[in-house]
Amino acid sequence: MPFTNRITDLFFKTICLLFPAAMVYIILTDGDGCGDLPRDFRFYPIASSIAFGLAIVWCFIDKQKFPYKKLGYWLQILTRYFLAYIIMQYGAAKVVDMQFSSSINGLDTKVIDLGPMGLAWAFFGFSFKYEFFIGCFQIIAAILLLYRRTATLGAVLMVTIMANIVFVNFSFDVCVKFFSCTYLVMALYLLVDDARRLSDFFIFNRVAQARTYPELFAKNLFKKIFTILGILAFLGIIVYPVYDTYRSKVKYKIGQHTVVYGLWTVDSVHASSAPLNEKLNADSSGWKRIIFGDYDNVVVKSWKNTRGSFNYAVDTAKHTIGMKQVFPDTTVVIKMNYHLNKDTLILNGTYNTDTIFAKMRLQRRYFIR
Repeated sequence: MPFTNRITDLFFKTICLLFPAAMVYIILTDGDGCGDLPRDFRFYPIASSIAFGLAIVWCFIDKQKFPYKKLGYWLQILTRYFLAYIIMQYGAAKVVDMQFSSSINGLDTKVIDLGPMGLAWAFFGFSFKYEFFIGCFQIIAAILLLYRRTATLGAVLMVTIMANIVFVNFSFDVCVKFFSCTYLVMALYLLVDDARRLSDFFIFNRVAQARTYPELFAKNLFKKIFTILGILAFLGIIVYPVYDTYRSKVKYKIGQHTVVYGLWTVDSVHASSAPLNEKLNADSSGWKRIIFGDYDNVVVKSWKNTRGSFNYAVDTAKHTIGMKQVFPDTTVVIKMNYHLNKDTLILNGTYNTDTIFAKMRLQRRYFIR
């Protein structure tokens, strides 16, 4: 066997061992919402080294005499369906305005304080049209990957999309570099078998030969079973991410703003005890702006822009608001009645054991959508 063929065979066996391990790892850990964790820095070098070592052993065992065309096609099918499932999730999240949904608190933060990832998210999330556009193309690429006649076009589109995402992730320090690079490498691998056909069409202006596929099953029964399983997988990859995204949207009440949603400028605030009254009006810890956002989050900002973070719940029937501080003082519990009159909000109730009164005005310019 020529040396180049031996290198190609070793590369294939390494990928054949590495890709399934990476898929299982991503499925088990991607739900954490962020990558680039210490475990990722351990997994990828270790998994790649083990896969390469086992591939060398594999080459010694079979003496590199077998082309493994069927196994290569199975790996392509698995990679196509895995990528389609993952990218379908991201596309669905963008289409329903979940991934980049704007945060009023983020928009009210100085650019220098946002950090690279916060700046990127604020930019992408400012326009739903832009987010929707990206999401639609991710969904289209995922669907194209599911059908073998359009898989090459889907892979080309996937490489284009993932190359841009990888570049953004590295440029703005977005914490999914390992995962996004994995998806890009998988999409590039899908184009390996089509490299000559693509170069004939795009570079050499030659007729591209039709692609052939190995026969996976000899018996018609197995062919029918595989077809049925393929249809079920096709429907599952499309339906489940959409359902899961919708369920998350309902769970986190995305787009269902509370009656007090928005940024409020505090005109006056008073407490019954002198120490608390001094604290609420201080430069470093006082109440200057209160931001009632999504995900039941409240941010209270002082004159010096320091923050206090709360969770909150609104009872519109009783006209009450409950707030529990999560940073920096987790012992603070605020229970208040509210009176809302157009753009004026009046709160009165208790701050732990002390009574409190606050009056504030809504800043409508922060409703960007």
